[in-house]
Amino acid sequence: MLTSSRSPHVARLRRLHERRGRLKSGSFLAEGPDLVRAAVDAGWVLEVIATESHPLIPWLEEQGIECHLASEHVVAAICDAVTPQGVVAECRLPETRFDDVLVGTGPVVVCDRISDPGNLGTIIRTAEAVGAAGVVATEGSVDPWNAKVVRASAGSIFRLPVVGGFSSDVALDRIAETRRTIALDGSAELDVFELLTQLSVMVISGGQLAWVVGSEAHGVSADVLAAAEFRTRIPMAPSVESLNAGIALAVCLYSAGDRLQRES
Repeated sequence: MLTSSRSPHVARLRRLHERRGRLKSGSFLAEGPDLVRAAVDAGWVLEVIATESHPLIPWLEEQGIECHLASEHVVAAICDAVTPQGVVAECRLPETRFDDVLVGTGPVVVCDRISDPGNLGTIIRTAEAVGAAGVVATEGSVDPWNAKVVRASAGSIFRLPVVGGFSSDVALDRIAETRRTIALDGSAELDVFELLTQLSVMVISGGQLAWVVGSEAHGVSADVLAAAEFRTRIPMAPSVESLNAGIALAVCLYSAGDRLQRES
């Protein structure tokens, strides 16, 4: 049993909270029983650390996953959640390629410099919910394998192709080969409902769209706005400057799905 929070084993796992540590080890952390289950189902688990008699242990044993026992304070030292749930898994980083995002039939989501881990995780979760093909996080965005992103994705990151680190121009060029790109821009002439009315149902139903969302502080960068085929905004009361990035994206994705449903 691991009883010292200063052991080399714990120190190595703690380094996975830094992007440099994740890249060096080729692994990341999934905290809590729901995420550990999702990681096991994905086949990405390298090892599991759990408190003695944790209720997930019998299930892990049934799956053939070796579980290392640790005291509660050791598990808490490994995790960065405010309230650790007694179990954490070290998972291998997936070898997802850009093409893996493009081969699906659903829309693609492009995150341009999304820096908040909670927002990126929520976007990944929303993308899976609407049947998106995948998510691309451009350079300047938070690392998708940050523990906070993984938690906020609620397990979706284990099931949906997600790639990060690509420059915005490369990402848009690749995506434009198969999809029509729409950037969210508060100063755009057309709102999302007007734009969707102009787009054919065939384009929407074929998943031939890529939605680009930027950070709350700066929005989509100027070069990405210039590269996108369309710009659109979400109609809001004059007193409201902007929406949370995840909420704005959800409005657009579900509006596209609603229009398809009404016209098919």
